[in-house]
Amino acid sequence: MDYHFTPSPRPSSLELLTDEQLFNIYELAVEAKAAPEFIEIIEDVLMKRRPEHCESY
Repeated sequence: MDYHFTPSPRPSSLELLTDEQLFNIYELAVEAKAAPEFIEIIEDVLMKRRPEHCESY
């Protein structure tokens, strides 16, 4: 499946979360072995916010 997240003019639910909330969701998604596409979307949002903290993803 070739999926790419394209931001819309309205922010997504993930974009409305705090950095801490988003990182917690990321950790839970990885732990739960969520769909790789979902994890990738979270990583993309995190990278856009704080690329210096995302080297380990």
